Amino acid sequence: MWRFTKLSVAAVMLVSVSAVSEAADVARAPAYRPPPPAMPLIYNWTGFYVGGHIGAGWADGGSSGFLGGGQVGFNYQINPQWVLGIEGDVAGTSIKDTVNASFVFPGAIATTNATASLDWVSTLAARAGYAFDRWLVYGKVGGAWAHASANITSSVIVPGVGGIGVGGTINQTVSGLLLGVGTEYALWGNLSAKVEYNMMDFGNNNPFADNKFNVFKAGLNYRFGGMPF
Repeated sequence: MWRFTKLSVAAVMLVSVSAVSEAADVARAPAYRPPPPAMPLIYNWTGFYVGGHIGAGWADGGSSGFLGGGQVGFNYQINPQWVLGIEGDVAGTSIKDTVNASFVFPGAIATTNATASLDWVSTLAARAGYAFDRWLVYGKVGGAWAHASANITSSVIVPGVGGIGVGGTINQTVSGLLLGVGTEYALWGNLSAKVEYNMMDFGNNNPFADNKFNVFKAGLNYRFGGMPF
């Protein structure tokens, strides 16, 4: 009996020593740092895009109308937030300017009517912007081209005798400078919406009496590539 008791005590002590040893090994185990938190997803503006726009345009002298067309471009985001790119667009317009004049001479009346139309306008510009994640604020500078046409009608009327009328048409493509500012917001997927203001200066070489044209437009772009989210 005494021998059995000693064996039981020895067995209990052996188990206790083994448990303490294992606990010590666990305590001495190297501590591993928890994984870093996941980085937040930041929208990336890099890629080719195509889109469309509508808007309104007006000249400094008051002639105005609507416009609509499309654009294509490329953005490259320079980490972390600068975005550089190039964009070209073309739009048809309804901008017109009409001038009427009458002159009274002794025994005759002369009249002149001229209607000038800005048929289409196209631009090619470099863009530079700063991104606030899904917001992009940018400026642009480049060249602008426009096709203008004018119909001119003149007549001389002699009371009691009759009148003589002449007319003609002018068609001209002019070029000038483009300056613009705008902002764009990434909606969902690869779709984004923008609003933009452009000033185009075609100088004096055009059928319009005014030299500068102002355009305010809104549009949608679809960007190819990248991570849609």
